[in-house]
Order: sequence, then structure tokens, then C-alpha cells
Amino acid sequence: METILLVTMLAGTIVLLGFSAVLLRRVAAVAQVDVKAEVADQLERFNTALGQKISVSTANMASRLEQTGARHA
Repeated sequence: METILLVTMLAGTIVLLGFSAVLLRRVAAVAQVDVKAEVADQLERFNTALGQKISVSTANMASRLEQTGARHA
């Protein structure tokens, strides 16, 4: 009788451990997708901000070059 109880407890523990492993993998996969989406969003915002700064810098440089050219003319 004690052996049956021990085997039943061992089998239950193994099943619970397997279920926990499957659940953990699913949660980890979902979290990884969320992290990838967040990183992609941050990269897009960074790219937009960098593009705007380059555009402003280019316009500023062109304006300065025009002013320098007008002074020497």
C-alpha cells in the first residue's frame, strides 16, 4: 500500500513538473514577443528622431553656407 502511494505521488509530481515546464515555455515565448515588439518600437522612434535631427542639421548647415557665401560675394 505504501509503495502505491509513493508511486502515485511520484507520478503526480512528474506530471505537475511537466505541466509547469510547458506553461513556463509558453509564458517565456509570449514575453519574448513582447520584448521584440518593444525593441522594434524603440528602434522606430530612434530612427524617426535621428532623421529629424539630421534634417534640421542639414538645413542649418545649408543656411550657414549661404550666409558665408553672401559675405564673401
